[in-house]
Amino acid sequence: MDRPLLLKGPFFIMNTKDFLTLLSVSLLWGASFLFLRLLVLDGLEPLQIVSIRMILAALFIAPFFIRKMKKHSFYDHGFSFLLIGLLNTALPFTMFAYASVSLGAGSLSILQATVPILTALILFTLYKGEFSYFKLSGVMIGFAGLFLLVGPSGNLDLFASILCVVASLSYAIAGVYLAKTPAKISNSFIGMGSIIVGAFLMAPFLLNYSNPFTTISTTSWLYLALLGVVNTSLAYVIFIKLIKRIGPINSSFVTYLVPVSSISLGIIILDETLTTDMLFGAMLIFLGVFFANKKANQS
Repeated sequence: MDRPLLLKGPFFIMNTKDFLTLLSVSLLWGASFLFLRLLVLDGLEPLQIVSIRMILAALFIAPFFIRKMKKHSFYDHGFSFLLIGLLNTALPFTMFAYASVSLGAGSLSILQATVPILTALILFTLYKGEFSYFKLSGVMIGFAGLFLLVGPSGNLDLFASILCVVASLSYAIAGVYLAKTPAKISNSFIGMGSIIVGAFLMAPFLLNYSNPFTTISTTSWLYLALLGVVNTSLAYVIFIKLIKRIGPINSSFVTYLVPVSSISLGIIILDETLTTDMLFGAMLIFLGVFFANKKANQS
């Protein structure tokens, strides 16, 4: 018998176990922004961070990927591995790593929360059947929050914020592509393969450093291991399994939880402050996500 429902409403239904799993994933993904910031403060270069992160993540995910190769064709998924490896790992990870030089963990996570809003914009621009006034309202409200954060009077670094939006747009394009893949294509297989491809794409950048590994402190290696193995690969495996149980709409609730986790960790560990603009900007972005998801859940 299922456990009693913890959350129930027009947008989400899940039991206690699934909600705690979702909360755990949000903590892991929220912590990834914290580790990025800590690694930058410890003197590591953005490309160095991303390359090592991807290599460690690929080493962890490889056994799961090899096991899935028994069920799925590598050749049918080859193009998707490359495309998602670029759009869902290598490019956004790099953009967020560079942005972390100027932005705190909380700001990074708030800007990433624009992914569902950008996804809605892409969907109703490319597919007429996806349009709804709820999605349009969500996009407009979300961009109002984004403008409050990075507009002329915003208190976030403009260039770093643009990098975050580019990363979020990359995630959104990848998400739309995955949503439209044929039934014979396994998105979980693509996701695992994309991590491995992303590692291959990023590994050559380590050649830019004379000693890319030996100069890293023990503490930074710990952060890198957590970032690559736990916050990237492990969180991904858990989330993929969760999507199968509760569905994509319910799982999108993580969008609200990740910034909360990241902001809390940033305040506790890095002494970051939550400004009024950040608070109201985040609220508008969350409201935009809320409206963007509403129609999708009703259809």
